[in-house]
Amino acid sequence: MSQNRTDLRVVRSRTLMEKALLSILENKGIKGLTVKNLCETAGINRGTFYLHYNDIFHLIEETVFIQELLSVFEPLNLQELMRYPDHEGAYPPITKAFQYMHKHASFFKALFHSDAPAELKERLQYLVGTRLYENLKRNQDDHSENLFTDYAIAYLGNAQFGMIQHWFTADRSIPPEDIARMLTRYIRNTPCLDNEG
Repeated sequence: MSQNRTDLRVVRSRTLMEKALLSILENKGIKGLTVKNLCETAGINRGTFYLHYNDIFHLIEETVFIQELLSVFEPLNLQELMRYPDHEGAYPPITKAFQYMHKHASFFKALFHSDAPAELKERLQYLVGTRLYENLKRNQDDHSENLFTDYAIAYLGNAQFGMIQHWFTADRSIPPEDIARMLTRYIRNTPCLDNEG
């Protein structure tokens, strides 16, 4: 019974913190996001925050929005993308990812804002780059494995992050399907993904 009560307290605390995070991002933007502000908005103390998260970036990474975005990216298979028969269209998992970010634009726009802290930018780039890197390693033969190092992760993360950031900076002036089509084309033409070498 006490385990159940503890679980409910954990869920309640995390829910309060996630709601406070969304409220701050919506009303004050990324610059207004600090542990102090978050705790005040959530009505919790700093000890409770640090019981659940290492820092503010850890909280962001654990939000349902980031976790669901990563799960949308999960089916992305680069060999399948390269062989996708519609050479003019977007690869469907990439389209779904941009549609998801478009649907939850107020959250993602704050994260991809040019004022976002460098550490947040680096962590988002790494999350995206690592996801693709793991996929590449699964789908490449042994001869090309030496290409996929930390540099490949940085390259892939920066490229995607830059496109997403520019899309939000331009206030999503083109539909998710169009930006997904562009990213699909860029990935197909990425030199380090060329299997002919």
